Amino acid sequence: MKQILLHNFPFSKKVLMFAAVLGMAALPTKAMAHQVQTNYFLNDQANNESIEFRTTFGNGEPLKGAKVTVYAPDQPLRARATGVTDSQGRFTFAPDEAINGEWEVNIKRAGHQDILTVPVTEEGIDLDLMASNGVIDQGGSDIHYASSPWVAVGSVAVALACIGFARVGTKKSKA
Repeated sequence: MKQILLHNFPFSKKVLMFAAVLGMAALPTKAMAHQVQTNYFLNDQANNESIEFRTTFGNGEPLKGAKVTVYAPDQPLRARATGVTDSQGRFTFAPDEAINGEWEVNIKRAGHQDILTVPVTEEGIDLDLMASNGVIDQGGSDIHYASSPWVAVGSVAVALACIGFARVGTKKSKA
């Protein structure tokens, strides 16, 4: 039955249909078995605030050896700090409180990634704003999505298939 259906389509539609199916298969999906969760803890010692992140898989196993890159709001394309999570999936940094705004923390290892923002005001790290951004303090979790380079390929394939189907439909309506 499938063979008969595809046989009736012109070649260009077969290619477009294949591109659309391939593209949809490559789109991001919710990660189940190996989702990552990042919890944070504020360390406020002698007016020197720092924040400790602990990143784990959904089963509680630490995401050890993950590359951590921190970007300041005044230079979002230049890494302000870098490091690696320890054997417990922990990484600590102290944002420069003179630079107010959203600091970005990118934690990444072998296809697993979490990107968090740390809002900093004149008073220091704003935990209330962090919580309202979906980052959960001490023990909660949020939904993360699996991602890979194939996401870009899938997105392009779906877009091209949509454009192609639109062009084929336009040609038929003119004929």
